[in-house]
Amino acid sequence: MSEQAPVPQEVLDRLARLEAQVQWLYAKYGALAPPEGAPPGPVPAERPSPRTPPPPRPTPAPLPPTKPVNPIVWIAGAGSALFLIGAAFFLHWSIQRGWLGPELRFLLGLLGGGVVGTLAARTLLKGSPRLGTALLLAGLGTLIFTFRWGAFEYHFYPPTLGFAATVVCLLVAGGLGARARHGGPLASALGAGLLSPLIFSQGGHHEVALAVYLAVLMGGALAVPYLAGVGGRWFGTRWLAVTGTWMLLAAAVFNVQPFDAGLLLLLLVLHLALSGLWIWLPRQSERPGAPTTLWAGAVLAFTGLAAYLWREELRWMPEAFALPVIALAALNLGLVRPARMRLDSRQADFGLLALAAGFLALAVPVALAWRWVGPLWAAFALALAWAAQRKAEEGVWEAHEVRALRRLAFALACAATLRWLVHGFDVWDFGYLPYARRAALVPFFNSRFAEGALAACAWALLIRSGGAFRVLGFLGLQIVGGLTLSLELAHTVVHLGGSVRAGSIVLTLAWALFGALQWLRGLKAQEGALALAAAGYTWLGLASLKLIFADLARADTPTKALAFLGVGAIFLTAALVGNKVRGERGQNDN
Repeated sequence: MSEQAPVPQEVLDRLARLEAQVQWLYAKYGALAPPEGAPPGPVPAERPSPRTPPPPRPTPAPLPPTKPVNPIVWIAGAGSALFLIGAAFFLHWSIQRGWLGPELRFLLGLLGGGVVGTLAARTLLKGSPRLGTALLLAGLGTLIFTFRWGAFEYHFYPPTLGFAATVVCLLVAGGLGARARHGGPLASALGAGLLSPLIFSQGGHHEVALAVYLAVLMGGALAVPYLAGVGGRWFGTRWLAVTGTWMLLAAAVFNVQPFDAGLLLLLLVLHLALSGLWIWLPRQSERPGAPTTLWAGAVLAFTGLAAYLWREELRWMPEAFALPVIALAALNLGLVRPARMRLDSRQADFGLLALAAGFLALAVPVALAWRWVGPLWAAFALALAWAAQRKAEEGVWEAHEVRALRRLAFALACAATLRWLVHGFDVWDFGYLPYARRAALVPFFNSRFAEGALAACAWALLIRSGGAFRVLGFLGLQIVGGLTLSLELAHTVVHLGGSVRAGSIVLTLAWALFGALQWLRGLKAQEGALALAAAGYTWLGLASLKLIFADLARADTPTKALAFLGVGAIFLTAALVGNKVRGERGQNDN
């Protein structure tokens, strides 16, 4: 046998170093004593101890699995709605044909509603809240219709007892919902109660009676969460109660007779108080979701309807309406501390303070000049959008709080935009008439430009929000920003002594320039390039259409030449710059 080749000294040295390192690691971290008889070796220099890794972030609790909606629930819901409509039509039909007397019809309604309601209650309490809610809509809806019909059509008992019977139905539905910890039963009863005036309306002017009925309906629904101690999380129920009530009140206000306007105005004050109780629920242990948004909608609805009654029906001095506006500002300011205690946080502070400041600022144009209302709306939209963006960057507020603030900003931006489009821009005449009306106004220093500019800034801030607000903000900025600046440039030409035709040409050139700039920016942008390109093509197309169909028909030959030369030059310049940009990008890519 051949002798084994000796191990090279280099390999032995490496093994010695490895064993020394293992010995050092054992000694360093105190795991085990180094093995005896380990060959000595150079001990490596002590290394800095590794940094302690940060503690792991707590794993968020998994969201509860969403239960898929059983098709049986959909079928039962559709069947309940059809049954309810059929019951209403049966009452009408039986009266027209004279087949059943009033007493028998009333008893059949009670019997049918009672049987279906009892079946719904049993289903609800046995652990099927969705199916039970669908059945309850048919049962309690039939009972509410029957009670209303017996009071207002058959006159079996006074309307007061009919209202009381409706409240009993609401309490039963709410009690079932409290037992099942589900808001659907009360929402079903509320929906039937809100539909009842619409289905059984006989025409005529009963606006005050409708407002009283809605107050009773809201009061009965309010008794459920205040007595049962649950309902703060019944998001859909509260929104249905408040929005449905104010929609019916709006119909009553716009049809009221002048001699009933004063009483209806007082009833609006009562409904504002009931809405506040529903929204904030001060005796609930559960925190209501997004109360500031719902409260802002109720307050704004009250303000608009009250202003209409004040000026159009009561014929009171419009400037005096500044006093109720100031009272609303004080109300929102006074709600800051109670809302903070109710929610155990400051999430409603900014919304209430913004409403208070907004109403205080609104009182000034109401008392002095109404034309400044639009700029104020736009200013508050800008302030709310800025505050939402700031709070989102700081990370102090929860996501739903920031989202609610952005919704307020979006609503005010829409209101300011709509008012500006109605009062500041004539869509059908491409801006000709506004030049003639605004010739006396100083360019860029007037309420219409302020309104459009502030609204455009609000839309620009909403672009940074992401999601749907990003798309809507971009569209709003294109419409309001582009039209505001272009119209003001045209107004400047007219104010300096130019003709209306010259102003129209400037408007066309401005649109072409906006389109070219955005198209070029889309070529360079890394994000949103498609949206910028689409906006650029749109403005360029609008400029071309206006040039052909409006300016060509109304301008003389020199003006036509100037318009076509200017727009053509903008198009050619954009094409040359765009070609250069694409060439530079191609070189960079190479």
